[in-house]
Amino acid sequence: MDFRFGISYQITKIIQCSHKEAISLCRNGSVRIDKKIECNPRKIIGKTEEISLNETVIRPKIDLKYVLFHKPNHYECTGNRAIENSIYKILPTEFQDLFSLGRLDTNSEGLLLLTNDGTLYREMMNQEMDLEKEYLVHTHLPISKSLEESFTKPFLLGQRLTLPAQFFQLGNCSFRVILKEGINRQIRRICAKNENQVKQLIRIRFGKHQIGELKSGEWKEISGF
Repeated sequence: MDFRFGISYQITKIIQCSHKEAISLCRNGSVRIDKKIECNPRKIIGKTEEISLNETVIRPKIDLKYVLFHKPNHYECTGNRAIENSIYKILPTEFQDLFSLGRLDTNSEGLLLLTNDGTLYREMMNQEMDLEKEYLVHTHLPISKSLEESFTKPFLLGQRLTLPAQFFQLGNCSFRVILKEGINRQIRRICAKNENQVKQLIRIRFGKHQIGELKSGEWKEISGF
């Protein structure tokens, strides 16, 4: 069994003691997990529970947060708080420790998922090819048949062929597209290669989550992703 996240292992990392000492602390009743005495040094716990040693907190409890956020146009998803137009300039204090699942480029807006749950982040990024992302796109020029086929059939972008996407034309210069991959600026690049330009790009869905009634710059905290 992998004991990397067992109580004794975590105690050795926090207080810099030997594994033998950590096991002894557990077995003599000195360790509490979320206020409850835990004597099994091999019990697997996560990275969010509070750990106390002789009633002194040595690792505080982490409250996991899950937020749906409508990123406004002209803001960057960068974690660099020094950037003037970082999304963290408009997010409240309690969300400053969150990071985004996926990105939107500066000139795009729409749904971002924000969390401080690192385990979930890794799981969702590993599943990225299975997560649908849906976009509403307005173009400067009318949509051509070749533009539609560039989305619905494999299309060469740089050294990579895209996966076929679902494409729904809404008007002369607007469409919805559902992607299952995350090639950088994919929609804009495909439009440009078809001699058209994106006027407005909004992500309206990420996986099972819809942007719904969230207006630009608004957020909603939910119980999980």
